[in-house]
Amino acid sequence: MARRNKRHPGIVPVGPGRYRVVCRIRKGGEIAHKQETIDGTVEQAKALFERFKTELRTGAPVGSLKSSVSTFGEVLGIYGEKNGPFSPAYTHLVEKVKRELGAVLVDQFAERFESDLRLLKQTKTKRGGLPSCHLLNRRIEVARAAFGVAVAVGVVEKNPVTRQRFPEKREIPRDVSITEDDRANLIAAAREGKRTKHLADALNYALQVPIRKGEIVNMQVQDVDLFSKCVRVRNGTTKNDQGTYKPIPPDMVEYFTRRVREGKPEEPVFFRLVKGSRGDRSGAAVRVAPLGDFKGAWHTVRKAANLPDLRIHDTRHVSATAMVDAGTPEQVVMSVANWKTNMLRTYYHRDPKKALELVRFGGQRDSVVIASVADVG
Repeated sequence: MARRNKRHPGIVPVGPGRYRVVCRIRKGGEIAHKQETIDGTVEQAKALFERFKTELRTGAPVGSLKSSVSTFGEVLGIYGEKNGPFSPAYTHLVEKVKRELGAVLVDQFAERFESDLRLLKQTKTKRGGLPSCHLLNRRIEVARAAFGVAVAVGVVEKNPVTRQRFPEKREIPRDVSITEDDRANLIAAAREGKRTKHLADALNYALQVPIRKGEIVNMQVQDVDLFSKCVRVRNGTTKNDQGTYKPIPPDMVEYFTRRVREGKPEEPVFFRLVKGSRGDRSGAAVRVAPLGDFKGAWHTVRKAANLPDLRIHDTRHVSATAMVDAGTPEQVVMSVANWKTNMLRTYYHRDPKKALELVRFGGQRDSVVIASVADVG
């Protein structure tokens, strides 16, 4: 049973970092009441209690608000109602921001968000490095978009996440460039390993076609169109929740043909074979299973190929670069990668020596020699 704080009876802890804020006052012989459950600190709960008390006494919202909306969590709720449903990836981001900042009062949001970003910049990620500009920009994007909707519907007077105060950080691309030998070594390392051979075909595809890890895992046999030599990445599996088509490389047509002939429609295109059933792995029967989260297998492959710093998402940038180098128009590459903006400016990593091979000088003609006057006679 939740116990009230004796010093602050209107604040009731209901879980780790979770409080129910209850405010009651007597006004005109009647009891006015307001409550809300928030995720945050006890200081934030106290601030919300004081806000409720002032609003109940004055009969009007406090600060810049035009309605009862008081926290950033409520702003995100309105954002979801008006602009949702979001893609799974974007929903995950919005929910994460809500858990961390949902209890912050709207009129205090800019200061808190600024200090939160400052702290985030200095916090190391699981890989041991500092957060990327992309991660910081996405958080700013969510906050600015949410407040923009709140302003549009009239519950907030102005957007505190201004571009002047919260400019998006310029992304510095990772210097990713691998050779043809590196590509061959990656695929060979996967195919030769007993616990990694199921990744070989998926890596061969990812090194030729810009694709995300989730799209590789979720691709199903029924999505394959052998006539057009493409694969449909269905809605809900892409980051912005829009489907797209991925081409089938010439050296993988046979693989996709075999999967269509032998696999069931709902089976994954790229798969692993697992013995037994989900509950009992001791059985002799073998079943087709999705790749799942193949972090361990990928770590083994890149280590065996002597590319320990290569990330699975880097294959998306490498394949996009290879497509441009092969003569594919940039707009086509953007369509295949499902980029709505020119992300090639950020992710294009041409090898310097390869760039020299593509140089063409004006006025050159094949098999024609132009001699100067001094060379004659």
